[in-house]
Amino acid sequence: MSLVLPDDVTGLYPESDCEWARDFNIALWWKDLNDSQCAAELGKVLDAIRDSGQSAEELFGDPAEFGEVRAYARLTPQQLADSELPVSNSWGLIAGAGLVVGLLCAGFGIWIGFRDGWAATSWHYWQLAALSAGAGLAVSGHLWWLHRVRGKFALSWILGLAAATAATAVAVLIAVLGAEEAMPLPNWLVPIIGVALVVSVFWLPFTEKSGAKREAVCVDVDPESWFAEVSRLLRGRYGMRSKEADFAIESAREHWSALHREDGNAGISDEFGTPIEFAIGLSVNTGKALKRRWLLRRLFPLAVVGLYSISLVPAVIAPERNGWDIFFAVCMLIFAAGTLYELRPANRASYVEDRLAERRAQSRGLEEGKDG
Repeated sequence: MSLVLPDDVTGLYPESDCEWARDFNIALWWKDLNDSQCAAELGKVLDAIRDSGQSAEELFGDPAEFGEVRAYARLTPQQLADSELPVSNSWGLIAGAGLVVGLLCAGFGIWIGFRDGWAATSWHYWQLAALSAGAGLAVSGHLWWLHRVRGKFALSWILGLAAATAATAVAVLIAVLGAEEAMPLPNWLVPIIGVALVVSVFWLPFTEKSGAKREAVCVDVDPESWFAEVSRLLRGRYGMRSKEADFAIESAREHWSALHREDGNAGISDEFGTPIEFAIGLSVNTGKALKRRWLLRRLFPLAVVGLYSISLVPAVIAPERNGWDIFFAVCMLIFAAGTLYELRPANRASYVEDRLAERRAQSRGLEEGKDG
């Protein structure tokens, strides 16, 4: 079909099937299909409805379930692989950090303004140092994680350590120069700065690589480079350790060696597909890696809260403690209790099974996409 926008295609459906088509489109969009892919799927279903004379519900069943199946078949291998990434690029990570810091400044700024007066100067340099260190270390840790998941292991360490060092140095400099003094910053200005930071996030240069570049894969590569790329994908996107990745591709190496002895002109991509396609097929056996990532995602924030809570103890037990100290300590305890409750083996097993089921669906969809 020549139409590109999904809304244009859904407008061509019979009136009785319009709601089904909209739900089907939402299911496709929810699985990260772009407009042209959604429109193509909607057009394909519309042709089937016209040829059969039946309704969409009778032909394809529930639109959400059918949409999930068709999405996995329509997504490109690169899109399926990118679905494992937490954010698409570093700018998205920085934007998230900017939103959090901006909202913190706005929220606490309003509260402090009402508490101490809008013209007062309640903010100290050590608080700015703590905010700089906390935000900087959080961003550096996420940069390390993002580039490691993308398979850029050396770059992840360079960026992570450099960002952490810079954040620590800035925080120490602010703390040393400012000491315990209050900043010449009226309380009414802090919420404005927070709102300005939130708004400025949307002006960041969010740029996506073109689809041709993102999905370009060299077919005529030498076997060692091909296997190295598969190993990189398994270790990065799917969290395998180096030995686990080597074990996962061991049988493929043996098969390729035997095939190469029989037919020296065989191409490795013709036999196994692209590295991304092969890695997606192996991702259904990543239960151990999923358990590790599940555990890390829950223990890390718990460790941060635990370290920060140590500083709350003197304020809570001091005779001059106030309601805010007690409220914040209770919030920390509730978060810690909730996180510990989530560490139950049953929750872990459920998470791992759900993720493996999703990866099995992706692998089946990839095969269906090849056949269709």
